[in-house]
Amino acid sequence: MGRTITKSIAIIDEGETEWFYFDSLRVACRYPFKIAPDFPQHSDINHILKLVESYLNRQYDYIVCLFDMDRLLRFPSEMQSYQRAKKKYHAKKYAGRVMFVETNPCTEFWFLLHFLPNVVCRRYESYEQLLPELQKYMPGYEKTKRYFIRTNLYKYLTENGDLKRAMSNSEKLYQLCKESPKELKAYSEIYKVIELLSRI
Repeated sequence: MGRTITKSIAIIDEGETEWFYFDSLRVACRYPFKIAPDFPQHSDINHILKLVESYLNRQYDYIVCLFDMDRLLRFPSEMQSYQRAKKKYHAKKYAGRVMFVETNPCTEFWFLLHFLPNVVCRRYESYEQLLPELQKYMPGYEKTKRYFIRTNLYKYLTENGDLKRAMSNSEKLYQLCKESPKELKAYSEIYKVIELLSRI
């Protein structure tokens, strides 16, 4: 019998939403990855990029960085830093080790994709605009530590929604957004992280 090689993965997130979602996924699926930082303190791009370098130096196999685009779009200087870093980490030298994963406007759109019956191009300028739509499927949803402690996000989404549908919807929307980037609509690349985790 061959021995199982455990890959080390650091998931670097901007805020509590992502931390609680990926932590609940890690526990439910018994995945051996680390979520970094241990609990997010602040989400500026420079702090995230320092963490990337730190995990590269520690020889992690994969480093996944999650970004809410609504935040970056509000701060042009952070968006410039983000674009430079994205270009740098897409270079051959990093050979797929560092992934920048975007969701526009925010991670809650990924949650919503578990419930939408089909792919519809939508535009949400912000979390606040998306929230009433999400609350139709997740009554009482709020971006608070109290809510996240009370609700196992991954379990709720997979028991009440459909992960396969979310994966399929997000992949199609991502392709549509790539074809017409000027019409920046809601999309999520979180499906790429789920695919990565299922492969290793």
